[in-house]
Amino acid sequence: MPGNANKPEQLLKNRFNPGKFFTNLTAGLISGVITITMGTAFSALIFAGPLSDFMSRGVSLILFGAFIMGVFTAITSSYKGTVVHPQEIPAVILALIASFIASAMQGKGTGEAVFVTVVAVIILTSLATGLFFLILGFLKAGNLIRFIPYPVIGGFLAGTGLLLVKGAFSVMTGKTLAIANLLYLAQPDILIKWFPGLFLAIILFLILRWRKHYLVMPLWLCASFGLFYLIMVTAHIPLSEVRAQGWLIEAFQKIEFRYPLSLSSFSQINWPLILTQIGNIGTIPIICCVSMLLNASSLELVVREEIDLNRELRSVGAADFMAGLFGGTAGFHSLSLSTLRYSMGANNRMVGLFSAAMCGSIIFFGSSLLSYFPRPIMGSVLLYLGFAFLYQWLYEAWFKLPRLDCFLIILILVVIGALGFIEGVGAGILIAIIIFVVRYSHVNVIKHALSGINYHSNVDRAPHQQQVLDEKGEEIYILKLQGFIFFGTANNLFEDIRKRANDRIMMPLRSVILDFRLVNGVDSSAVNSFSKMRQHAEVHSYVLVFTQISAELFNQFKRGGFDFMDDESFHMFPDLDLGMEWCENEILCSIDSVCIEKKQNLEDQLQDFLLSSVRIDHFLHYLERQEVPEGYYLIKQGDPPHSLYYLESGQVTVTLRNEYGQTVRLRTMGPGTVVGELGLYLSLPSTASVVTIKQSVFFKLTVEALRSMEEKEPELAAAFHRFIIHRMGERLAYTNQLLQVLMD
Repeated sequence: MPGNANKPEQLLKNRFNPGKFFTNLTAGLISGVITITMGTAFSALIFAGPLSDFMSRGVSLILFGAFIMGVFTAITSSYKGTVVHPQEIPAVILALIASFIASAMQGKGTGEAVFVTVVAVIILTSLATGLFFLILGFLKAGNLIRFIPYPVIGGFLAGTGLLLVKGAFSVMTGKTLAIANLLYLAQPDILIKWFPGLFLAIILFLILRWRKHYLVMPLWLCASFGLFYLIMVTAHIPLSEVRAQGWLIEAFQKIEFRYPLSLSSFSQINWPLILTQIGNIGTIPIICCVSMLLNASSLELVVREEIDLNRELRSVGAADFMAGLFGGTAGFHSLSLSTLRYSMGANNRMVGLFSAAMCGSIIFFGSSLLSYFPRPIMGSVLLYLGFAFLYQWLYEAWFKLPRLDCFLIILILVVIGALGFIEGVGAGILIAIIIFVVRYSHVNVIKHALSGINYHSNVDRAPHQQQVLDEKGEEIYILKLQGFIFFGTANNLFEDIRKRANDRIMMPLRSVILDFRLVNGVDSSAVNSFSKMRQHAEVHSYVLVFTQISAELFNQFKRGGFDFMDDESFHMFPDLDLGMEWCENEILCSIDSVCIEKKQNLEDQLQDFLLSSVRIDHFLHYLERQEVPEGYYLIKQGDPPHSLYYLESGQVTVTLRNEYGQTVRLRTMGPGTVVGELGLYLSLPSTASVVTIKQSVFFKLTVEALRSMEEKEPELAAAFHRFIIHRMGERLAYTNQLLQVLMD
């Protein structure tokens, strides 16, 4: 059957694949071994000095917590290759707190009291971290990390590579890679411990650069193990001597988990002393959150797969909370181990489960097998991951990113290497913000700079009025603003206006219109620049006009101390069209001969087209003169075409009722204008309404009258058609001119 055609292929695809299972198992075992090693190191860090007798109990708490969070996140994470384990950031801070508690309680309590007090702190921090993650996850705040600049994430990844390299040397030799340790690392008996790991890492790096395959890493590991033990057998070196020389991981003592706090132990906890450390405790959830989101966001770049950050917050938050109930330290995504899964080609959630199972096996079944894991091989895995990060973000990024971004990545890398992760990322974000401010200050918030010559209001005016506006339109300076305006861009805007006002070649400014329709915010410090613009307008005798300022922007200006009271130097209008109309009226009313209230004579306008007075008299016989009150509809939207109107005095507005029932003003038309010509010529229903907004006098030419004119006096009709074509051509020419300006 057609529906079953793909069944054999699907069954074959779902069949157990021994090679891939071995790859998943290998990746999980490597991750588990590294997690156990790190958990043991964290325990040694926290339970040091007076607390060293409790280290084995500390290891059991940390590894059991790693087991819980590893299993839970492997099942619930949005990315199936996630490996989560306890992290060094909370461990370092907890070590500082534990050291303080041990010193403060020295001689004032038993060792058990010090231990349970430290464990109480661990539990509190893990519960607080888990709860903090859960709240952010349910509030869908995970995507905030996406606002961190790309070079900062690149620097974070490069820093991860550096610390992996340094950590690899620590695993192989017991000393980290640092300038102070170079002489020690160069000694022949130490050199031989790290050089094989370096050689193996370079081999693996070169092979995976040449060919990526999910079997490369497992085969490399098998070959490395075989080579190590072949050399040991060939050289007849006893296993005890190999372990004594530090080539293998030390054998773990028997580790058993038992709940660290009992009802009787609660009375031994020094709660007042814990309260003195509330500041350090409070930093752990915040730092862990930033680091976790950085790791998860960086993992997206490595595996080229989108990760649901909010789901990750909820998954890791619940895992940390459960681990904290049992005394485990807080943890989150391991970028290196999750990347290891990707590099090896392991392709399902079994990696995280195998890794967690390794931690559980140490507690429930013993740890003797781990003592056979060679340090050079573990170090070579870490070195390979470190080399991969450094190669991608130092070498490859140099050819892909701008030089400034590359230098920022290098700077973050240096700071991370010298001071630490948080300091490096913090320095990177701070510098990125400074770079952004400098760059954004050069972004022009002026989307379009226009003048009254190439931009008109939606008011049709008589030809002689429009001629005046064309001649004096340069006196109106229109700036359509956009984006977010802060102190840098606001100052640039002020300088632009100042430059225009001081231009001696152009006409003196009469009005400056600032249109805020596309502005989404104004910085409080930018309001001061707008106040300076207003003062400048008052001193230089021009008017500052604000148009379409939103309620939010209005409140921002008010809070900044800007005075919106209209005066001779400032006006505000709800939109650009009304503001432009006011500025045009100011120009026209400054000239008595073209004042907008002055009546226009139809005969004068037609003189250029109807050459003789006889023709004008003949033409007027076809028109009907009417005087109508305010609110009279000349044309109603949807009506069939019936007449063309010439407005001699008064004013009309053209309105459109949209599909939502809202009435929108399209144009306002004054004396000397013509309306209804499109419907008359195209014989289409009226697309808008025309209504008087004051008492008006107009001449009406009906369809029947026009047809009669064309039949009886074709020359007169032709002259009238030239008149209409001229008016429509002027509108089209203006529209083309405006489009050209907006496209430049």
